[in-house]
Amino acid sequence: MKAAYRVTLRSIGTFDGVNVILVNYLLLPLVSLIMFLLIAFGASQDYSRILVGSVITTGISTGIGIVVASTVYDQNINLLDDIFSIRPTFKNYWLVKFVIAAVVLSLETVLLGVIGLLVLNKINIIPRLFLALPFEIFISVLLAYFCAVWGMKKENPYWLSNIVTGSLIILAGMIIPVSEYPTWLKFFAELLPISNLIDWIEANSFFNQDMLILLIKILVWYLVCLLSTKIFFSRRQER
Repeated sequence: MKAAYRVTLRSIGTFDGVNVILVNYLLLPLVSLIMFLLIAFGASQDYSRILVGSVITTGISTGIGIVVASTVYDQNINLLDDIFSIRPTFKNYWLVKFVIAAVVLSLETVLLGVIGLLVLNKINIIPRLFLALPFEIFISVLLAYFCAVWGMKKENPYWLSNIVTGSLIILAGMIIPVSEYPTWLKFFAELLPISNLIDWIEANSFFNQDMLILLIKILVWYLVCLLSTKIFFSRRQER
Protein backbone atom coordinates (compact mmCIF):
# COMPACT_ATOMS: atom_id res chain seq x y z
CA MET A 1 0.00 0.00 0.00
CA LYS A 2 2.87 2.39 0.81
CA ALA A 3 4.33 1.70 -2.61
CA ALA A 4 1.01 2.65 -4.20
CA TYR A 5 1.08 6.02 -2.45
CA ARG A 6 4.68 6.66 -3.55
CA VAL A 7 3.88 5.80 -7.15
CA THR A 8 0.77 7.97 -7.14
CA LEU A 9 2.62 10.94 -5.66
CA ARG A 10 5.24 10.67 -8.39
CA SER A 11 2.50 10.68 -11.02
CA ILE A 12 1.33 14.15 -9.97
CA GLY A 13 3.36 16.93 -11.57
CA THR A 14 2.75 19.38 -8.72
CA PHE A 15 4.51 16.97 -6.35
CA ASP A 16 7.78 16.91 -8.28
CA GLY A 17 9.68 18.51 -5.39
CA VAL A 18 9.36 20.41 -2.14
CA ASN A 19 9.75 23.76 -3.90
CA VAL A 20 7.01 22.91 -6.41
CA ILE A 21 4.69 21.77 -3.61
CA LEU A 22 5.28 24.92 -1.57
CA VAL A 23 4.69 27.19 -4.56
CA ASN A 24 1.52 25.46 -5.79
CA TYR A 25 -0.18 24.63 -2.51
CA LEU A 26 1.14 27.28 -0.11
CA LEU A 27 2.71 30.35 -1.71
CA LEU A 28 0.24 30.98 -4.54
CA PRO A 29 -2.88 30.40 -2.40
CA LEU A 30 -1.45 32.63 0.34
CA VAL A 31 -0.73 35.40 -2.16
CA SER A 32 -4.31 35.20 -3.41
CA LEU A 33 -5.57 35.26 0.18
CA ILE A 34 -3.46 38.29 1.05
CA MET A 35 -4.73 40.18 -1.99
CA PHE A 36 -8.29 39.34 -1.01
CA LEU A 37 -7.77 40.42 2.60
CA LEU A 38 -6.24 43.72 1.48
CA ILE A 39 -9.47 44.43 -0.37
CA ALA A 40 -11.73 43.21 2.43
CA PHE A 41 -9.83 44.73 5.36
CA GLY A 42 -11.58 47.79 6.73
CA ALA A 43 -14.49 47.53 4.28
CA SER A 44 -18.03 47.93 5.54
CA GLN A 45 -19.26 44.94 3.52
CA ASP A 46 -19.15 41.49 5.11
CA TYR A 47 -16.69 39.46 3.04
CA SER A 48 -16.91 36.28 5.12
CA ARG A 49 -19.10 34.43 2.60
CA ILE A 50 -16.79 35.31 -0.27
CA LEU A 51 -13.81 34.17 1.79
CA VAL A 52 -15.44 30.87 2.75
CA GLY A 53 -16.52 30.31 -0.85
CA SER A 54 -13.02 31.05 -2.14
CA VAL A 55 -11.42 28.67 0.35
CA ILE A 56 -13.92 25.88 -0.36
CA THR A 57 -13.69 26.19 -4.16
CA THR A 58 -9.89 26.35 -3.98
CA GLY A 59 -9.81 23.14 -1.96
CA ILE A 60 -12.24 21.37 -4.28
CA SER A 61 -10.25 22.48 -7.34
CA THR A 62 -7.06 21.21 -5.73
CA GLY A 63 -8.60 17.80 -5.12
CA ILE A 64 -9.91 17.58 -8.66
CA GLY A 65 -6.54 18.58 -10.08
CA ILE A 66 -4.66 15.94 -8.09
CA VAL A 67 -6.94 13.04 -9.02
CA VAL A 68 -7.24 13.97 -12.69
CA ALA A 69 -3.49 14.63 -13.07
CA SER A 70 -2.67 11.22 -11.63
CA THR A 71 -5.19 9.53 -13.92
CA VAL A 72 -3.82 11.34 -16.97
CA TYR A 73 -0.32 10.17 -16.04
CA ASP A 74 -1.59 6.60 -15.98
CA GLN A 75 -3.03 7.15 -19.44
CA ASN A 76 0.22 8.60 -20.76
CA ILE A 77 2.20 5.54 -19.67
CA ASN A 78 -0.51 3.21 -21.05
CA LEU A 79 -1.44 1.95 -17.61
CA LEU A 80 -5.14 2.53 -18.25
CA ASP A 81 -5.22 -0.37 -20.71
CA ASP A 82 -4.15 -2.70 -17.91
CA ILE A 83 -6.75 -1.15 -15.62
CA PHE A 84 -9.49 -1.84 -18.17
CA SER A 85 -8.49 -5.49 -18.39
CA ILE A 86 -7.61 -6.17 -14.74
CA ARG A 87 -10.32 -3.98 -13.17
CA PRO A 88 -8.45 -3.39 -9.87
CA THR A 89 -10.43 -2.87 -6.69
CA PHE A 90 -11.42 0.61 -5.58
CA LYS A 91 -8.97 0.33 -2.67
CA ASN A 92 -6.00 -0.49 -4.87
CA TYR A 93 -6.47 2.27 -7.44
CA TRP A 94 -8.89 5.11 -6.74
CA LEU A 95 -8.71 5.22 -2.95
CA VAL A 96 -5.00 6.10 -3.02
CA LYS A 97 -5.67 9.10 -5.26
CA PHE A 98 -8.64 10.19 -3.15
CA VAL A 99 -6.70 10.02 0.12
CA ILE A 100 -3.86 12.15 -1.24
CA ALA A 101 -6.35 14.69 -2.62
CA ALA A 102 -8.27 14.74 0.67
CA VAL A 103 -5.15 15.38 2.76
CA VAL A 104 -3.91 18.21 0.55
CA LEU A 105 -7.27 19.96 0.20
CA SER A 106 -7.89 19.66 3.96
CA LEU A 107 -4.57 21.26 4.84
CA GLU A 108 -5.10 23.99 2.26
CA THR A 109 -8.65 24.69 3.45
CA VAL A 110 -7.71 24.82 7.13
CA LEU A 111 -4.67 27.03 6.58
CA LEU A 112 -6.33 29.56 4.29
CA GLY A 113 -9.67 29.48 6.07
CA VAL A 114 -8.34 29.95 9.59
CA ILE A 115 -5.99 32.77 8.59
CA GLY A 116 -8.68 34.56 6.60
CA LEU A 117 -11.42 34.24 9.21
CA LEU A 118 -9.10 35.38 11.99
CA VAL A 119 -8.19 38.49 10.03
CA LEU A 120 -11.87 39.19 9.29
CA ASN A 121 -12.69 38.58 12.96
CA LYS A 122 -15.11 35.78 12.09
CA ILE A 123 -13.80 33.26 14.59
CA ASN A 124 -17.27 31.79 15.11
CA ILE A 125 -17.22 30.35 11.58
CA ILE A 126 -13.96 28.43 12.07
CA PRO A 127 -15.53 25.39 13.84
CA ARG A 128 -18.08 25.01 11.05
CA LEU A 129 -15.30 25.19 8.48
CA PHE A 130 -13.70 22.18 10.17
CA LEU A 131 -17.04 20.36 10.26
CA ALA A 132 -17.48 21.06 6.55
CA LEU A 133 -14.26 19.27 5.59
CA PRO A 134 -15.83 15.80 5.12
CA PHE A 135 -18.48 17.28 2.80
CA GLU A 136 -15.84 19.22 0.88
CA ILE A 137 -13.78 16.05 0.46
CA PHE A 138 -16.76 14.05 -0.81
CA ILE A 139 -17.71 16.77 -3.28
CA SER A 140 -14.14 17.10 -4.53
CA VAL A 141 -13.46 13.39 -5.04
CA LEU A 142 -16.84 12.79 -6.68
CA LEU A 143 -16.33 15.63 -9.15
CA ALA A 144 -12.72 14.51 -9.66
CA TYR A 145 -13.80 10.95 -10.41
CA PHE A 146 -16.49 12.18 -12.79
CA CYS A 147 -14.01 14.39 -14.65
CA ALA A 148 -11.33 11.70 -14.71
CA VAL A 149 -13.61 8.99 -16.09
CA TRP A 150 -15.02 11.16 -18.87
CA GLY A 151 -11.52 12.36 -19.70
CA MET A 152 -10.08 8.87 -20.16
CA LYS A 153 -8.89 8.07 -23.68
CA LYS A 154 -9.78 11.55 -24.88
CA GLU A 155 -7.40 13.68 -26.93
CA ASN A 156 -7.56 16.26 -24.15
CA PRO A 157 -8.17 14.30 -20.92
CA TYR A 158 -8.38 17.56 -18.98
CA TRP A 159 -11.31 18.92 -20.99
CA LEU A 160 -14.00 18.34 -18.37
CA SER A 161 -11.88 19.10 -15.31
CA ASN A 162 -10.87 22.44 -16.85
CA ILE A 163 -14.52 23.34 -17.40
CA VAL A 164 -15.55 22.32 -13.88
CA THR A 165 -12.70 23.98 -11.99
CA GLY A 166 -12.93 27.09 -14.14
CA SER A 167 -16.62 27.57 -13.39
CA LEU A 168 -16.65 26.69 -9.67
CA ILE A 169 -16.44 30.29 -8.48
CA ILE A 170 -19.52 31.27 -10.50
CA LEU A 171 -21.48 28.10 -9.75
CA ALA A 172 -20.73 28.32 -6.01
CA GLY A 173 -22.82 31.46 -5.67
CA MET A 174 -20.41 33.04 -3.22
CA ILE A 175 -20.62 36.59 -4.61
CA ILE A 176 -24.24 36.64 -5.76
CA PRO A 177 -26.72 34.15 -4.25
CA VAL A 178 -27.71 31.37 -6.62
CA SER A 179 -31.36 32.34 -6.13
CA GLU A 180 -30.64 35.62 -7.94
CA TYR A 181 -29.00 33.98 -10.97
CA PRO A 182 -30.66 33.90 -14.39
CA THR A 183 -32.67 30.71 -14.89
CA TRP A 184 -30.13 29.02 -17.16
CA LEU A 185 -27.19 29.75 -14.84
CA LYS A 186 -29.20 28.83 -11.76
CA PHE A 187 -29.91 25.43 -13.33
CA PHE A 188 -26.20 24.61 -13.62
CA ALA A 189 -25.38 26.06 -10.20
CA GLU A 190 -28.07 23.96 -8.53
CA LEU A 191 -26.55 20.80 -9.97
CA LEU A 192 -23.59 21.18 -7.64
CA PRO A 193 -23.82 21.05 -3.82
CA ILE A 194 -21.17 23.74 -3.31
CA SER A 195 -23.53 26.67 -2.76
CA ASN A 196 -25.47 24.57 -0.24
CA LEU A 197 -22.23 23.79 1.60
CA ILE A 198 -21.36 27.48 1.80
CA ASP A 199 -24.88 28.30 3.00
CA TRP A 200 -24.58 25.61 5.68
CA ILE A 201 -21.23 26.96 6.90
CA GLU A 202 -22.71 30.45 7.15
CA ALA A 203 -25.90 29.27 8.91
CA ASN A 204 -26.38 29.25 12.67
CA SER A 205 -27.98 25.82 12.95
CA PHE A 206 -26.38 22.43 12.33
CA PHE A 207 -29.32 20.39 11.05
CA ASN A 208 -31.22 22.51 8.55
CA GLN A 209 -32.54 22.48 5.01
CA ASP A 210 -29.11 23.20 3.54
CA MET A 211 -27.73 20.10 5.26
CA LEU A 212 -30.52 17.94 3.83
CA ILE A 213 -30.10 19.30 0.31
CA LEU A 214 -26.33 18.92 0.61
CA LEU A 215 -26.59 15.24 1.56
CA ILE A 216 -29.12 14.53 -1.20
CA LYS A 217 -26.94 16.16 -3.87
CA ILE A 218 -23.85 14.27 -2.70
CA LEU A 219 -25.81 11.01 -2.93
CA VAL A 220 -27.03 11.93 -6.41
CA TRP A 221 -23.48 12.67 -7.55
CA TYR A 222 -22.36 9.33 -6.13
CA LEU A 223 -25.01 7.59 -8.24
CA VAL A 224 -23.99 9.67 -11.27
CA CYS A 225 -20.40 8.48 -10.82
CA LEU A 226 -21.53 4.85 -10.63
CA LEU A 227 -23.59 5.31 -13.79
CA SER A 228 -20.66 7.01 -15.54
CA THR A 229 -18.45 4.04 -14.70
CA LYS A 230 -20.93 1.55 -16.16
CA ILE A 231 -21.41 3.61 -19.32
CA PHE A 232 -17.68 4.07 -19.86
CA PHE A 233 -16.70 0.42 -19.37
CA SER A 234 -19.63 -0.82 -21.45
CA ARG A 235 -18.44 1.37 -24.33
CA ARG A 236 -14.91 0.05 -23.90
CA GLN A 237 -16.16 -3.54 -24.10
CA GLU A 238 -18.12 -2.79 -27.28
CA ARG A 239 -14.92 -1.60 -28.92
